[in-house]
Amino acid sequence: MVVVHLNGNFDNKLLFLAGGTGTPKLLMGVRRILNDDKLTIIGNTADDDIFYGLLISPDIDTLIYLFSDQLDLKKFWGVKNESFNALNQIEKYGEEIWFRLGDKDLGLHLVRNKLLLQGCNYHEVVQELCSRLGVTAKIIPMTNDHVRTKLLTKSGLELSFQEYTVKMRENITIQSVRYEGSEKAAAVEEAVNAISNADTIIIGPSNPITSIGPILSIRELKTALCNTEAKIIAVSPLSSGKAFSGPAARLMNELNIEATSLGIAKLYREFLNTVIICNNDKELQDEINKLGIKTICTNISLKTEYEREELTKIILKECKK
Repeated sequence: MVVVHLNGNFDNKLLFLAGGTGTPKLLMGVRRILNDDKLTIIGNTADDDIFYGLLISPDIDTLIYLFSDQLDLKKFWGVKNESFNALNQIEKYGEEIWFRLGDKDLGLHLVRNKLLLQGCNYHEVVQELCSRLGVTAKIIPMTNDHVRTKLLTKSGLELSFQEYTVKMRENITIQSVRYEGSEKAAAVEEAVNAISNADTIIIGPSNPITSIGPILSIRELKTALCNTEAKIIAVSPLSSGKAFSGPAARLMNELNIEATSLGIAKLYREFLNTVIICNNDKELQDEINKLGIKTICTNISLKTEYEREELTKIILKECKK
């Protein structure tokens, strides 16, 4: 399929809120139509953790790998053609290796650690990594401060996001979720400015609890979204009450949040103008419209290049209205 760029016909300032694998799949379609330098993305950092003495930042790294054409597009995380020689060696020393850090991925983590030790803040590190890799999209972490998603199980055990999704494989019931450190965390100034200056803000089809929720937990970012004059469009990550990938629907149910596209609209209703939902959820359209939110029903599965590009075209058309 030939990639056709339409930058000359599109001057809208686009901003994405991203986390997990859903929004990167959408961005794959966007990249087929718009040049990377047209795109700004605020990424979730509450999935971050320390492994083997190194800070890992899965959602930010996925964006870096995507825009530097290194992303493993089968998994939508990690580096393509990865190997695990270092990890196998770590196991020989008796260390747990349930978090699988690959050899190529290790390179990024070592460089990031070096930059942090040199005194760079996290946003400066991301800028430097993008510069070295030739990434022209603007990737902005939500905060330079320590914010972590913590999931409390019914048995009283509190898990980090990585423990929940990788170690436990999401096979445990969650009672509540909190964003540790968010009440004191300051937003990255460039993220606030990006929200204020955008023409259109797109909340990608990412998990509303563990990917978008942490971003909204930063007071300055939530306030900026409520005050911006930009059109705000969300793409639902659900169809017929089920997530296309990941634990979004399950978590919403366990937290007594309606696990439907209507539930997604309600979560974002303070600032949302339009929500794009699956054709299967068309019966929810009237209820969503009653919230004062416009609804577009279409195919949102994002499984193929064609589906990603077609959804992008719908979003870009809505941006111009």
